[in-house]
Amino acid sequence: MKHLRDLATVSVLAMATPAVADDVTIGVVVSTTSTYAFVGQPLVNGMRLAADEVTAAGEWGGNTVEILYEDNRSDRQEAIALITRMALSEEADIVIGPIASSEAMATGPVAVDLQIPMFTTATSPAVLDAGPYVFKSTETADAYMAPVAEHVVGLAPEDCFLVSIRDNEGYILQRDVFRGILEEAGVTVAADETVLSSDTDFTALSTLIVNTDADCLFVTAPPEQAANIIIQARQAGLNPDTILASDSGAGAQNFIDAGGSAVEGTFFPASFVADASESAMAFAKAYEAAYDDAPDIWAATGHTMMQTVANAIRNAGDDVNRETLREAMAATTDFPVVMGQGTLSFDENRIPSMGGIVMQIRDGGRVLP
Repeated sequence: MKHLRDLATVSVLAMATPAVADDVTIGVVVSTTSTYAFVGQPLVNGMRLAADEVTAAGEWGGNTVEILYEDNRSDRQEAIALITRMALSEEADIVIGPIASSEAMATGPVAVDLQIPMFTTATSPAVLDAGPYVFKSTETADAYMAPVAEHVVGLAPEDCFLVSIRDNEGYILQRDVFRGILEEAGVTVAADETVLSSDTDFTALSTLIVNTDADCLFVTAPPEQAANIIIQARQAGLNPDTILASDSGAGAQNFIDAGGSAVEGTFFPASFVADASESAMAFAKAYEAAYDDAPDIWAATGHTMMQTVANAIRNAGDDVNRETLREAMAATTDFPVVMGQGTLSFDENRIPSMGGIVMQIRDGGRVLP
């Protein structure tokens, strides 16, 4: 299938122009259609907003920057093909994407072979094992899922029913972290069931959930699917006092819209809260003005990723290339962002640290519990 390239080009002069300016190409390979569109659409919106802000402030380091946006349609083979094309034909200097851990596990070795930095939203730290050219924008599950699990433990459930999808390593890892903390605290795992990401009929699962009469239900799956599982459990007679918990996808508007009143009370981890800081509030205001919608975690993630790449371009020196960008990315420390506690740093393993926040769905909105 022939791809229509969405091309954004920005040419800017920084306040202090370096002796030699470079032509820099940023490739963006994320899914704006199919399974992971709930991430990709706001992600790209956040990136575009950040790029506009960097351009307006003249903060590309005096370089001419071209941004190529491509949709890999939630397909890992498509992601491999697009990243390969960007590295070879488009001569991109850095790639932002892809989204899912499964996609990043497939594309990471390709990026390393081509020696092009790849900045992915994948949740699994295993994607980093491919080599030093792979970076991730999401904290590891033990960092962002732990506060939610600990909050649930504080509510003193005797037992908890766990549901995860088995064809995505990121969701499995989130389940493992949540389960480990519950078990360590003495909470019994009533059941640990898995589904496929393509499943839609959860009749049998819902009956099992209700029959166990567990105090807690934890679901880690893509937002609309997770909402569907909870809805069907409600329809099967789930106790209204059951503690509900999920992953960061529960903060997506898709989850709230799909789940409606059924997902009220769900606890989830958030790396972005609009009123957490002045920069977050400013971002939220700008995003709403640009897209007539409140930003979710993925919009904030996209903004943070593009700002982080722009910072690396500024810090890459007079010769901006794949290697100097890799080094500049790895050296990112205490960089101001709109997510978490307000700064991003990569550790020696290229794992980011921003600080997570426990949130809850209440009255159709996202609030602090």
